[in-house]
Parts: sequence; C-alpha cells; structure tokens
Amino acid sequence: MFKKIVGIAAIVLVGVLVTTLVMSWISPGEANAAYGGRQGGARGAGSQGAVNPAPAGSTGSVNPAPIVSTIPAGDLSESEAEALLMALQDEYKAWAVYDQVIVDFGAVRPFTSIQKAEESHIAALVTLFERYDLEVPENEWPGAVPSFDTLADACAAGVQAEIDNAALYDELFSMVDNADIIQVFTSLQRASETRHLPAFERCAP
Repeated sequence: MFKKIVGIAAIVLVGVLVTTLVMSWISPGEANAAYGGRQGGARGAGSQGAVNPAPAGSTGSVNPAPIVSTIPAGDLSESEAEALLMALQDEYKAWAVYDQVIVDFGAVRPFTSIQKAEESHIAALVTLFERYDLEVPENEWPGAVPSFDTLADACAAGVQAEIDNAALYDELFSMVDNADIIQVFTSLQRASETRHLPAFERCAP
C-alpha cells in the first residue's frame, strides 16, 4: 500500500514539474491568457506600444497613439522655440477647459477621452522641449478657464476650440523648419481636425 501511495505521489510531482517547465517556455502574455488573465499595457508620455487609433468618424476612442518623432533634431531657431511654446500653451488650455467640464458635469464623453488625448499631445510637445533643451513651463490654465451652463454649451465650445487649434497650427507651420517639429505639429493638427472636432460636433446642439 505504501509503495502505491509513493508511486502516485511521484506521478503527481512529475506532472507538476512538466507543467511548470511548459509554462516557462511560453511568453508572459500567453501565460496570462492561459490562466484567464488580461494583459494590458501601461499608458504614459513615453509609451511606445499603443494600438492604432480608430478611423476618423468612428465610435471608437479619440485617443491618438503616442506621437514620438524619430527624425534627428536640427538647430532650433527663435521662431521655432516660440512656436513650440504657443502650441504647448494651447494644448494646456484645451486640457484645462475639458477638465473644468468634467468637474462641472462629471465624467462625460467625449470630454473624458479627449482630455486623455490632450495629455498625449502635451507629452509629445514636452518631448520636443526636452529634445531642444527648452524649459517646460507649468500649466497655469486650470482655474483660469470658463465654466458652461449646459453640457451642450460645453460641446459647442469644444467645437470652436478644436477649429481654433487646427488654425493655430496652420500659423505655426510658417514658423518652423525642423522636420521633427513639423511631424509632431502635423499629427496634432490632424487629431484635432479628424478626431476631436467630429466628436464635439456629434454632441453639440
């Protein structure tokens, strides 16, 4: 009887060792899936692994993939430094306006998702500031932006803000020559025109 118990225990031990060895061969993501886990990537300013954004006009997220330029930096002109500052201040203001709407009306869409997108825009510009060794200013817009009587009014203001943002980049393009700055500005303008603006238009009266 004792030999039989020992034999069963040995079989169980071998099974455990084999299972452990097999699980060590597969990737962490596959291991999570095997145990019913859900693997999620961290989202942040320096994130490289974002999924591709949904097509314009879709009901998917308006958050863009992180914008990271791989084009080498050139010499920064005074007008380019000014353009970077103007772009950052406008994105700061947009973030603060949408944050105020969330404070006033709760976590309502599309403001929640577009505010997160603005964080990606800000991160892209801050990366350029750091690349060109420019001091990054603080966002002084929170508390200095308007509140709205209704959510419809806030959506209408969002429409105008995104129109103004796209127009600002048209102006800023004339101030910059470095290809990496142009690349980031182009991505930010496209996001305003093809994602944020349609989202606000759908909720505006």
